[in-house]
Amino acid sequence: MKRLSHLSILLICFLSIIYTSCSSDDNRQITNNSENTPIETITKISESLATSGCSNVVIFNGYAYAACGEELEIISLESGERNLLNIASNDIAVDPSNQTLFIQAQNIIHALNVSEPLNPSILATSTTNFGIFSGIDAANGIVVVSAGTRNSNTQVYTFDGNQFTLTENGIEIVDNVTGNPDVHVAETLNGAKAFYSQDLGAVANWGIQIVDFDIDGKLIDNEEVITLTAQRFSGGFASISPANFPLESEFLNNKLYVAHFAINGIEVVDLDNNNSLSQIALGYQPINITTEGTALFVIGSSSNIISVVDPSNNEINSIVLDQLQQPRGIAVSEEYIAIADRIEGLIVVKR
Repeated sequence: MKRLSHLSILLICFLSIIYTSCSSDDNRQITNNSENTPIETITKISESLATSGCSNVVIFNGYAYAACGEELEIISLESGERNLLNIASNDIAVDPSNQTLFIQAQNIIHALNVSEPLNPSILATSTTNFGIFSGIDAANGIVVVSAGTRNSNTQVYTFDGNQFTLTENGIEIVDNVTGNPDVHVAETLNGAKAFYSQDLGAVANWGIQIVDFDIDGKLIDNEEVITLTAQRFSGGFASISPANFPLESEFLNNKLYVAHFAINGIEVVDLDNNNSLSQIALGYQPINITTEGTALFVIGSSSNIISVVDPSNNEINSIVLDQLQQPRGIAVSEEYIAIADRIEGLIVVKR
């Protein structure tokens, strides 16, 4: 497949059209919600290699890694060079503390060595006990797998660079609900803090369960579940399985930001203020959320909008990317945005 460098693409765009992009399919417009006027247009880096679309993505050390069903796709953010590996993956996470990539495919998890970024290799594998809609995340050497549907156990591992060690095989306060469709893990001084998305019953009541782990991956504390806005989920499960559910979260400045379908926006949990709740309206049903450390980036399950939220004042700018059809995962760095799209595969644009 022919590939153009990012510089070449921008030069072609400049020579061919002054105020719009090279083609409508590749157009990205950044707008301010209050004015709704284009600020700039930028083209995606290159065409995805994935044959069946992608579900989740991370950015690490200048590369984007996307979980694409039966495949793992990698792209160099600077050169646009891509590779597609025959490694099954539904969800994906990275732990900077040990320079390791973790992927989950059904009931299997792998740890991957990324010393050769475009050709990562499997370091270790473990068989887990979880079901559909499960998720994986990692921080500070601790790997956490949410249970997914009922009758599966939440599992916690440590990873020492060579092998997984199971430290918790089931956590009653987490698992004693209808399901745990995802988990977000943040590093702490003495271990890690996990935020489990909770289906509290009948796909109609929702919450976040916070659990603290020590550096050895053992449970040391948990709080009462935080109850979120209730609403029955009636969307199509097939289109969001097996590793996505519109109840994803991100942790920033001791606040948890939950992309919550029930409010068509973000539900904010203030951990410094008795877990009080507030909301940021988006106008569409979000499915994933991430941060690069300053702003929040949100995508919707059937929207071509990327919402960029300033958490200091909740001001929202919108990036309109026409190519998006069914976005599922998003990752950002200081210069790039990577999106896993169920139809279009791995899409990368420069910020």
